[in-house]
Amino acid sequence: TQSVACRYEFTFVFTLTFCHFVATSMCLELITRMGWFGASVKYLPLDTNFLTAATGVASIAFMNFSLRANSVGFYQITKLCVIPVVLVIDYFSAGKTVSSRVLLSLLLLLAGVGIATVTDVELKTVGLVFAVLAVGSTAQFQIWQGSMQKQYALSPLQMTHSVAVPQALITLVGVITFERHVASHTFSPDLAECWLILVTCFMAIGVNVTSMGLIGKTSPVTFQVVGHAKTCLIITSGFLFFTSEINVQTVKNLAGVCIAVVAMIWYGQLKSQEAAKASLSKADDLKARQPGRPLETVSVNEPGKQGGHDAGERR
Repeated sequence: TQSVACRYEFTFVFTLTFCHFVATSMCLELITRMGWFGASVKYLPLDTNFLTAATGVASIAFMNFSLRANSVGFYQITKLCVIPVVLVIDYFSAGKTVSSRVLLSLLLLLAGVGIATVTDVELKTVGLVFAVLAVGSTAQFQIWQGSMQKQYALSPLQMTHSVAVPQALITLVGVITFERHVASHTFSPDLAECWLILVTCFMAIGVNVTSMGLIGKTSPVTFQVVGHAKTCLIITSGFLFFTSEINVQTVKNLAGVCIAVVAMIWYGQLKSQEAAKASLSKADDLKARQPGRPLETVSVNEPGKQGGHDAGERR
């Protein structure tokens, strides 16, 4: 997407997002209709479907508006705020809490990523409004991505397929409202730009499905942790392959990455322990619910013991 915008000046966010959702809808329509990967056609209720889709589109739109209105440093802070907002929404809407150790690991992670990515911070009033809306819509959308799958028993493919068409329709409204001048855009004569846009569409299909699956199987917080791991990987790769000299900023970035990686490992260990404990507790509950061997089967045909058994019951 960045290559399309920078190389060919195709800076139409709603238009490109519309193409992504159309491609996702068409591909998953084929997959669900044909029953590939065990998928079948299943939708969210209409009002829930459009509300979830609208929140997802709002997340994309406001994140892009925030990036345009604010400095890159403040945009990075905006992304860091998603985890705390998810935790707050989960607490007040569903009463969900996290352990103090998990909370500490997340704070350490956010501090590390902040040190590694936040440089210049320039705040504007309009940018602040966009940032607040971006964080709120992103957090709520990711919570619904997980909860709706469980509530309506949808697979990641079914959930993505369900919201793709409403998302395409909503982004089309965005195109008509904000990007009418896209019709005057001149594409490259060799159609390389069109092919690159097509490639981003196929990549978007994979990203949409895998992100839905990751959130459904884990949680929005874990999804955000994985996203920050990607950021750390990008910073480390840039240092290894493109940095010719080490300066103060480079040291600061690498120190932040090291802190973040330690926090991620700690978070992963804590979540694994919680999952193992929950699995063990579930197994114990199932074992406790299994009926034991009835005493009558031992003594029903033994008259001498039957009376003793009745007497025991009377006592």
